[in-house]
Amino acid sequence: MVLGPRAAGADRRVAREAGAMSEAVVEFFFSYRSPYSYLAAARVFALADRWRLRVQYRGVAPMVNRGVALPRAKKLYLLRDAAREARRLGIPFGPVHDPLGEGAERCLAIGELAAELGRAREFVTLSARAIWSQAADVSRPRVLRTLCQAAGLDWRQCEQALAEPRWLARCERNAECLRAAGHWGVPTMLFDGEPFWGQDRIEDLEARLAAAGVPATEPKAAAAPGVSV
Repeated sequence: MVLGPRAAGADRRVAREAGAMSEAVVEFFFSYRSPYSYLAAARVFALADRWRLRVQYRGVAPMVNRGVALPRAKKLYLLRDAAREARRLGIPFGPVHDPLGEGAERCLAIGELAAELGRAREFVTLSARAIWSQAADVSRPRVLRTLCQAAGLDWRQCEQALAEPRWLARCERNAECLRAAGHWGVPTMLFDGEPFWGQDRIEDLEARLAAAGVPATEPKAAAAPGVSV
């Protein structure tokens, strides 16, 4: 059967639209020091299992490093609230080791490498779970090496990434992108220019994906990754 010009053009348009839709992207702004980022991480990356989209990890520095002060009372409340949310969601929480400083910086550096290699999901979920449920001190090379290897990363590449300053410029650019989207906090999921802030907005994001016509995929059952550190 030979298609006429109009039919062929329609087919090409459908193909282009299908191709564009297959490239739907959810940008995931994440901080290793944010308990809510931890609670969101595995669920946000799992969107790629249910929808025809790509989750783009964007690591940002802790708020205190971005000039946003956090009163002690608010910090204590956030920890209590995050623990309560974790119980509701069935996500392990505590004991915790605050990664502020070298720990967060090392994770940000390796997170950028992992994103380049297509292993962001593995590294982010493993390291966040170690920080927020196993009190892992990710500033320690032995701990970080264990997490990197569990995430399928070559430790020599990771050491090289830690020694280079490229990650800092990328994370600063991620923070600029977050501000340009009209937001400041994490976790933030950005789809088609619309921000969804908070681990409790994932369902709203999925409703937006459906409204935008992003195709759903067959559901896949997957256990949350974990590693002893």
